Amino acid sequence: MIYTLKSFNTGQITLPKKWRDKFKTSIFTAEERNGGLFIKPIVEDSKQVVYYENKEWFGIFSPDGLDPEQLISQIKQIQNG
Repeated sequence: MIYTLKSFNTGQITLPKKWRDKFKTSIFTAEERNGGLFIKPIVEDSKQVVYYENKEWFGIFSPDGLDPEQLISQIKQIQNG
């Protein structure tokens, strides 16, 4: 289903109650894509890890925390191609 969302003077938008109730989370990611914005909920029971960045900062968000050894292993894999 498609909804029209209104942006307030602060730049905030309100998600329809139906969606807020369905996903039971207050944490969402917003990604700029060629066609516009892609908004995705991060549900609390997921093991999802999200990389984020904006003009002030960047980081990794994981509601359940990260295993440092696994993170180091993944970074080494990226470095080694």
